[in-house]
Amino acid sequence: MPRKDTVSWNVILSMYVSNGQCEKALQLFHQIRGEGVELNVASWNSIIGGCMQNGLTVRALDLFAQMQEFGFKPNYITVASILPACHDLEMLRGGREIHGFCFKHCIFEDMLVGTALVLMYAKCGDLEISERVFERLPRKDTVAWNTMILANSMHGNGEEALSLFRKMMNSGVKPNAVTFTAVLSGCSHSHLVKEAKFIFNSMRRDHMVEPDGDHYSCMVDVLSRAGHLNEAYDFIRQTPIEPTAGAWGALLAACRVYKNVDLARIAAKQLFEIEPDNPGNYVLLSNIYVTAKLWNDASEIRKLMRDRGITKMPGCSWIQVNNKVYTFVAADKRNVQSEEIYEFLQHISDKMRHAGYSPNTDFVLQDVDQEEKVEVLCSHSEKLAVAFGILNLNGRSSIRVFKNLRICGDCHNAIKFMSKIIGVEIIVRDSLRFHHFREGSCSWVGKSPAVTGNPWRVISGKSLNQSNTDSPNSSPHDQPPSDAHYRSAPTH
Repeated sequence: MPRKDTVSWNVILSMYVSNGQCEKALQLFHQIRGEGVELNVASWNSIIGGCMQNGLTVRALDLFAQMQEFGFKPNYITVASILPACHDLEMLRGGREIHGFCFKHCIFEDMLVGTALVLMYAKCGDLEISERVFERLPRKDTVAWNTMILANSMHGNGEEALSLFRKMMNSGVKPNAVTFTAVLSGCSHSHLVKEAKFIFNSMRRDHMVEPDGDHYSCMVDVLSRAGHLNEAYDFIRQTPIEPTAGAWGALLAACRVYKNVDLARIAAKQLFEIEPDNPGNYVLLSNIYVTAKLWNDASEIRKLMRDRGITKMPGCSWIQVNNKVYTFVAADKRNVQSEEIYEFLQHISDKMRHAGYSPNTDFVLQDVDQEEKVEVLCSHSEKLAVAFGILNLNGRSSIRVFKNLRICGDCHNAIKFMSKIIGVEIIVRDSLRFHHFREGSCSWVGKSPAVTGNPWRVISGKSLNQSNTDSPNSSPHDQPPSDAHYRSAPTH
């Protein structure tokens, strides 16, 4: 039997990868390397791309490093394949290094690589650099425009997303279904109801794009976030296609914000039928009942979860300091700086109250007294991570914190005050979007107003430069959770 050449082996590797058999592809790849088979860049691209497609992000990064160690020069396909690993693991530094490699080897001119860089910077929280990369693209196709519109939407810049959409139209680039999903998402986050309605109605009329489930869900989200709950419910009932979990989920989430128990029951009932194993829906309805002091109803939902064997995902927040990731859960005291963290939070809480902050104990679901509720709020994972970041600024003017669930409303308000008092930008990415806290305001349009007045800066001897369903029994980790489990989830 004739010996297989490199091309033949590459075809076999691609076959395994395309059929979801990445482990077999990896075994074969290491086997043929051990047998001295001559590999080429396409071989490495195939196995790296396969790992990325199958969620083996860390393995893909290891192979990317090995590829260069063995003298193979990554090409534009390699770079475009590996860049998503940087935003999956929030490795902004790694993304910057790959960006530098692109400049050094003149790969940046490729449209695929340029667009991947735009998305990488946006998902790692650096929207400013993302916009710079986008502006320098030699040519902008539909995918590039979609990426930049989506980037602004996820960072709460609905007006800019709309502006980019108009520029895209003026440039002659034709929008597609993804374009409208991205721009409608931006309208949702910025409460641009009128604009969203106009764009949605223009899809079929002006652009020959048929709205799908995602577009209808986006419109429900637009109406729900703006407080138009009855209109959102009517919109769902009049939808010509079967309403998706996204549509009912948007309505249910808004029912908590606007305290509408009746519509929450209706939305939750639909969600329990569409996705009976999603714990977020049960937890959110239970939280709505607790806020309304409907303790028996809340208890019934918790019992239903137990009977069905459904468990909620524990919440955690993480931050990278000096190339190491530090993870926090609620009431976490295992960090080496825990004593300093809690002292700082107590210290700044006093100043926040003088500046007008009032703890919102509606976000504490335990039936305990008011003082205990305030203590519980102080130990939410995102507050701990932000405090740790502030204590370790080392001259930086911003910090980035990531959370696997939605940021709780009290933490959102508290971090606005922290940004004002400390004088730094605090960027928090939860399961839905990025929040940029600057000078007492957040980029995301919410129900709470910006912090006003002129609260004094913290003076300290230290160097300052879907909710907390967080489990206090979890331990810190050196690595953050994988992005694979990110999903729209309720706070608490």
